[in-house]
Amino acid sequence: MNRREALKVAGTIALMTAVSAEAKMTEEHMNRMEMKPKDPANMEKGELKHTPQITIKEKDSKGYTLVEITTGQGGIIHPSTPDHWIDFISLHADGKLIGKNTLEPEVSRGATSFYVKLDKVKVLKATSGCNLHGIWSSTLTV
Repeated sequence: MNRREALKVAGTIALMTAVSAEAKMTEEHMNRMEMKPKDPANMEKGELKHTPQITIKEKDSKGYTLVEITTGQGGIIHPSTPDHWIDFISLHADGKLIGKNTLEPEVSRGATSFYVKLDKVKVLKATSGCNLHGIWSSTLTV
């Protein structure tokens, strides 16, 4: 086997290992159930920790408004550890996907922001996924 063929084999093995690890992580550690608070008007601590909070900030000179999304409400911040983290946050405006950010465990916090033209938007919906406790959503009427 020449050097070029050996490098191809090594690269293929590395790729297969990475794909296999990613598939295992998705399969074993990702809860993809859609979750809802039992009583949205009186959420428990665990529900507050997982529900995204949408905050509308200032509008820039081009007409885009800063929309911040943080996973956690009532002063409760979702943890980010190797075993328990927010793996994505997405934002929809009137049902249309604005953006989705993928987050890594331990090195990122469950927060993101987007600049959005809100002139005709009626409802914003934020969704965040906890690897252990499922997918949580919240809406904000603009």
